[in-house]
Amino acid sequence: MNELLYLLVSFGVIIGFIRLKINIGVSIFLGSLLLGVLFGLGPKKLLTSLYISSTEWSTVRLILIIVSIMALTGIFSQIGYLKLMEKATKDLFPNEKYSLAALPALIGLLPMPAGALVSAPMIETIADKLNVSPERKTIINYWFRHIWEHSWPMYQAIIIASAILDITVREFSTKMFSLTLVMILVGYLFFLRPIKSQEDENKNTKEGLKLFLKSTYPIMVIILVSIVLGYDMVYGAFIGFSSALIPHFNKINHKELVKYTLQPKIIFLLLSVMYFNKLLEVTGAVEALPKTIIELNLPVVLVIGLTPFLIGLMTGISFAYVGMAFPLLLPFFTGFDKIALAYLSGYMGMLFSPVHLCLVFSAEYYNADLGKVYKAMLIPGLVLFLLGVVYISFLL
Repeated sequence: MNELLYLLVSFGVIIGFIRLKINIGVSIFLGSLLLGVLFGLGPKKLLTSLYISSTEWSTVRLILIIVSIMALTGIFSQIGYLKLMEKATKDLFPNEKYSLAALPALIGLLPMPAGALVSAPMIETIADKLNVSPERKTIINYWFRHIWEHSWPMYQAIIIASAILDITVREFSTKMFSLTLVMILVGYLFFLRPIKSQEDENKNTKEGLKLFLKSTYPIMVIILVSIVLGYDMVYGAFIGFSSALIPHFNKINHKELVKYTLQPKIIFLLLSVMYFNKLLEVTGAVEALPKTIIELNLPVVLVIGLTPFLIGLMTGISFAYVGMAFPLLLPFFTGFDKIALAYLSGYMGMLFSPVHLCLVFSAEYYNADLGKVYKAMLIPGLVLFLLGVVYISFLL
């Protein structure tokens, strides 16, 4: 029971610091230190954990991917590809505001960490033209970036779930696809529909497609390398970046590119998130959480919903709530409806997690007030969850 209390206190401190407008990376780092102290870790163990979390391959890989993504977006900005994308989407969609959702959704097909950083600059020009606030930009980019995570078979969470449950990825994805459609519908009603934008009857679909392919070919390279060919995303991101850099090497301001790519706040934020996750592992906090909930003799449905939700909220990672909660919940999975409820609950925790890289990076990029972002997402998030529960209850 104490473990659960320690987790809630450290998590509350992180959220409290963020609400006080303290830098997100600093807030997560301080909350991580508090978590370690509450669980009895001394200075040496805290420093050792920091060193390990900062140097192990999973963190280095993450940094390499994000640096490649940042470099790619920096090149896009310098060589005018973002302008081409804006024109392409204007020609492809009858209404400009739909491109605000289409571009993050395209990037969402790539199961990359902090993928919202790729789409953030893509939609910025159009969003500014439509007078979209920083908070709404953050939500639209974040929301539509994650519509596929319920069902796209390349996501690690779905692959891990299928292995734990001993069902095919195809079966899992097919049954969960309706939740992707529900999320698109909710996102449209709450975030896109209120935006005032006139339809352009002079759009040129053929020209738009040509410009779209020209301006997004590095992203297509990433999809080819990492999804079609199956190589690690670190290679896909680097090759995608290189495919944009090499043809335009002499046109680029290299000093500006390096400055844009290696942003200390973003690197520190990433290190803080990985440190938090390492301390969850070192202290045994995540393993203790489901056991504590089960020991409380709560109703089965509540256990199925609460366990992955809290893990998703703490880690901000989809495969974390699947990998940690699903093995413990296996005895309760008497039908796919309960599996779907556990996945949806974990997803909701991840969606609202203050350590979710896509959320914090999007807010950081647009200089948005994270408190206002949460407030604006609360009702749509609740509607998404309730509609998901209705689908699970009656159709599964």
